[in-house]
Amino acid sequence: MAQVTDTPVSPLSALARRWKLAALLIVVGAGAGAGSAYLTPTTYTGEARVAVGSQSLDARIVAGYTTASQQLASDISRYVNDRQAQSDLAPVLGDRASSVDRISASPIAGSSVVMVEVDAKDRAAATQAAEAVAQQLVDQVNASYTNPQELLQRYTDISGQVQATQQAVVGAQSAIAAAQAGRGNAEALAAAQATLQQQSTQLDVLKVQQEALASQYRSATTQTSAVGGLSIVRQAEISRTDFSSTLQRNGLAGAGLGGVVALVLATFLERRKLRSQQQAGGDSSIDLDDDTAQQRSPLSNSPHRV
Repeated sequence: MAQVTDTPVSPLSALARRWKLAALLIVVGAGAGAGSAYLTPTTYTGEARVAVGSQSLDARIVAGYTTASQQLASDISRYVNDRQAQSDLAPVLGDRASSVDRISASPIAGSSVVMVEVDAKDRAAATQAAEAVAQQLVDQVNASYTNPQELLQRYTDISGQVQATQQAVVGAQSAIAAAQAGRGNAEALAAAQATLQQQSTQLDVLKVQQEALASQYRSATTQTSAVGGLSIVRQAEISRTDFSSTLQRNGLAGAGLGGVVALVLATFLERRKLRSQQQAGGDSSIDLDDDTAQQRSPLSNSPHRV
């Protein structure tokens, strides 16, 4: 009598026996996973670059300029706060501001350039947001540095005021001299004296401001003012998307899921096949035992009696 083993088939053995099914399910799973990447919203990364300080050779020859500008780039990149920047983008992007996922700024190693990145689900929003954040960073930092040309213009304006006030003082002094010489009354003398006092006080204030502006202008022109200044050196553009990584990730996940399904299905089919074989072997054994019993029965060999 043939014996059928009762040992269950292991999952790996079942998978090896049905490797064609496994290969098919893995390929189908990988294809389905990769196809789902086209249904997943793509994240676009907009990038703009901001240079710290002057990029000219004249600035580079200053001792310690390169190291200082690189350190300053690292410090300035911390000005960009993700939550604050996203709230500032609402007036710029409108409804598309909700598509922005992440805002960051980081210095490029070995350079004085800050890289501003914005991740968004909308392509146009990513570039527009990166441009806006970079411009806000430039305006925020440059506001703390005074332009020498602006200082010169302010010095020129206040110098004109100083000259006009000096003329007013001279005029008041002449009016006082005329009143004291008897060519005017007491009221004219008192008015001229009050005017002289007022103009003299104003002249002193203007001279202090003039000297302060002159000192600031000299300091701004003699030092490397560009060390603290920022400028956009690359307008915002899309630097990368996550479509390729999503495609690979979903494809691998689909292939893994297909492999698991193949393992379960192959194990189920092999064990069902084994149970069928066991049942078929059991039925054959019963039939064989019945035939043997009939052959060995004493009545079957005795002659028939009437």
